[in-house]
Amino acid sequence: MRYFVFFSVFISSLCGAACLFSSTAFANTNERPIVVSAAYWKEFTNRDNTGVYFELLDEVFDGYTIHYQTSTYPRALNQFKQHKADVMVGVYQHDLPDAVYATWILDTDLPIHIFYRPDSPPSDNLDEIFVGKQVAWRKGYGFDSLFPNIESAYPLDTIEAGFELVLNRRLDYMLDYDINYLEAYHGRIHHKAIREGDKLYLAFKNTPRGKALAAHFDATMPLLRDSGKLEEIYGSHYARSGLAEFAVLTPSGID
Repeated sequence: MRYFVFFSVFISSLCGAACLFSSTAFANTNERPIVVSAAYWKEFTNRDNTGVYFELLDEVFDGYTIHYQTSTYPRALNQFKQHKADVMVGVYQHDLPDAVYATWILDTDLPIHIFYRPDSPPSDNLDEIFVGKQVAWRKGYGFDSLFPNIESAYPLDTIEAGFELVLNRRLDYMLDYDINYLEAYHGRIHHKAIREGDKLYLAFKNTPRGKALAAHFDATMPLLRDSGKLEEIYGSHYARSGLAEFAVLTPSGID
């Protein structure tokens, strides 16, 4: 159990009346623990409640009890949709269109890679790369919205199943991330990046409590960046994350 810290006193001294309002609204959310749902991503959302994103949430919501639920991406999405979580970690905004999103991003996703057999390399032309091809990715990953020209897609339970299906010629390609390239398949499966990573967000429930949590996230992130804490938390991932140069634009386009 972590102890409550009065964010409003600290934030108001740095941010003024606007930040004081969001922090006061957030204080009213301390009626129960913050339940966070996430898929397991090595280094970012570990099953022992460690990792970059969980460390960030511990820092942002310091003083509040947080319950982490780490599972598969589809299960984490369902937990959020079924109102069993206040926050969903690491989503594209189109994954949960009815959720509330903070203005600040969580991260910039890794580039998407295509995995293939060495004797069957994909075309370099993205308009033709998937024509007549059987493609797969793990369940819940919304790659079909990023590659609308995919003609035939197959959902995978595990990445190991995808590698095996490609090797056995039951699939032409698998889409995933370089970080998940298993050593057992090095040399037998090749890969290359075909799309740069998109912005990743925290999704909050579309309720007064969810809106207060999102507002508090927005109020706290610039303080963590200015103090150097964000760079400390993200470590080697900070340069890629896009957080160093992230700017909140007003309607007039002025930071």
